[in-house]
Amino acid sequence: MLHSVNTYPAFRLLLIGTLGTNTAFWMYQVAVGWLALEMTDSPFFVGLSGFVSGIPLLLISLPAGVLIDRYDCRIVLLLAQAGVMIVAAIFALLVGIDMLHPWTMLILVAAYGSAMSFVFPSRTTIVPSLVDRSDLTNAIALNAATQNLTRVIGPSLAGVLIAVVGAGGTFAIAAALQIGALATTWRLPRSTGNRVAGKMDWSSLMVGFRIVLSDRFLTMLILMALAPTVLVMPYINLMPVFARDELGLSSTGLGILLGAVGLGSVAGALSIARSARLRDWPHAQVVTATIFGTVVLAFALTPAVPVALLLLFVAGWTSASYLALNQTVLQLHVDDAVRGRVISVYMLTWGMLPVGQLLVGTLADFTGTPVAVARCDCSPVSSCSPPS
Repeated sequence: MLHSVNTYPAFRLLLIGTLGTNTAFWMYQVAVGWLALEMTDSPFFVGLSGFVSGIPLLLISLPAGVLIDRYDCRIVLLLAQAGVMIVAAIFALLVGIDMLHPWTMLILVAAYGSAMSFVFPSRTTIVPSLVDRSDLTNAIALNAATQNLTRVIGPSLAGVLIAVVGAGGTFAIAAALQIGALATTWRLPRSTGNRVAGKMDWSSLMVGFRIVLSDRFLTMLILMALAPTVLVMPYINLMPVFARDELGLSSTGLGILLGAVGLGSVAGALSIARSARLRDWPHAQVVTATIFGTVVLAFALTPAVPVALLLLFVAGWTSASYLALNQTVLQLHVDDAVRGRVISVYMLTWGMLPVGQLLVGTLADFTGTPVAVARCDCSPVSSCSPPS
């Protein structure tokens, strides 16, 4: 199961860097959500902060894809992670001197989201250049497992740290983790690959779209990623409201709830890495997406913490399995020369997440958080299996 980690030192470095930067990302997410709720006591503002943080992914993904195909992925990662580190440090400073205001927070989360818009597709695109194609499925699944492991470590650590050292200290530790991620990224080999020639214009930005739209199979994969991302995933952004107002938990309890999601996510991603039978099952994506939507609906309506933890674990398992399956099939279907731009189109599905977050946050202000999530929770996906 750990074949790619044991065989390829560069891939091992990538995973170590991913562990650091994504743990810092999830710590930041929890700290921002908790701070937004404490500052304003408004579910709408929590949703708005998620919207502002995520909308850069929708706006920047296409140019990011062209840059990734054109330049060394390692350099793109280094610059983006430096930006993330700086924003986290500014957060820590402003919270520490009690100078952070709601409008300042929105500016900073937009800057953070802009930098992460380069980090996410870069770390996904670079995987095939670090392993042999015969090991690509295993490497993609392990990369997904590492990303999801941070959903256990990051939220759990952030929940405890907010209670012990405050939000400012949590942001400072997240910035320190980005320094470690920068160090491991620096040691990655240059990613020469197939470079894009010419200037960056509208035509070059739209190459990824043209490739996806001309391939029905890729189009279905993108649509299958879009539906649960917009309609179900926003529940994560409102988890601080669930924790405090619906389940009566502190920031530590919030960390435990998100840790349950992350633990299930790790189990789901590892199950895909380990089981060829599950990867090859033609109905796996539909089944996992359907279960994901159902258990999030059940979580939104449960008042019991133990039941909520169990449901969140299952939600994490099924969502990670679904996304790992989708991403693995997409990576195997795309040529290296255009991989960055197709991945950037895929990342646009995550760029639509803020739309769902803002919608659910607005509904929560009027109807209550459980009802808002329940109304938006559905995932109309259809079966999509690789062409023979």
